[in-house]
Amino acid sequence: MKAQNYVDIRKAIIKFTWYLVASVVMTTCFFFFFMKTSSVEVSKILNKTKDYDKIQSIQLDLKEKADSLYFYATWISSDSRINYRLMQSMLSEKKMQFSNQLSELSKEDCLLYRKLAPQMNTFFNTKDSLLAVTLDLDAVRADLIRCTGENRKVTRNLAIGGLTSAK
Repeated sequence: MKAQNYVDIRKAIIKFTWYLVASVVMTTCFFFFFMKTSSVEVSKILNKTKDYDKIQSIQLDLKEKADSLYFYATWISSDSRINYRLMQSMLSEKKMQFSNQLSELSKEDCLLYRKLAPQMNTFFNTKDSLLAVTLDLDAVRADLIRCTGENRKVTRNLAIGGLTSAK
């Protein structure tokens, strides 16, 4: 026994089947292209992450070099037993390494350190000037102490009458 609208039911089932197959194919295509796009985005994100990690490690190295430059610069004047020429040579070498590493990076990646580098030169020049003035001051102080001592000795000898004057 067939239904009276058998042809219409069969057409509706075939139409439903085509729509179902089309929707499954479309869903599969959407999912495939979503996964493909997602994998491309993830690979680009990983590449950018590698670049940023490299930049961050260089920035940390720059920070370490700037800190060591400051440490050595403050160490020069703190101890009189330090070989000043050798320390100056080492500081110059470290400053050149710092500058060379700065030149390898783009301006956006090391903006702070690019502003810090000229200030370091000013700091070192001021530090050298202060050290030179301190050495001159120590020499003048030693001369003054020696002259004061000699003055006391001469004054004692005059008071005692130990000096003879040529008439």
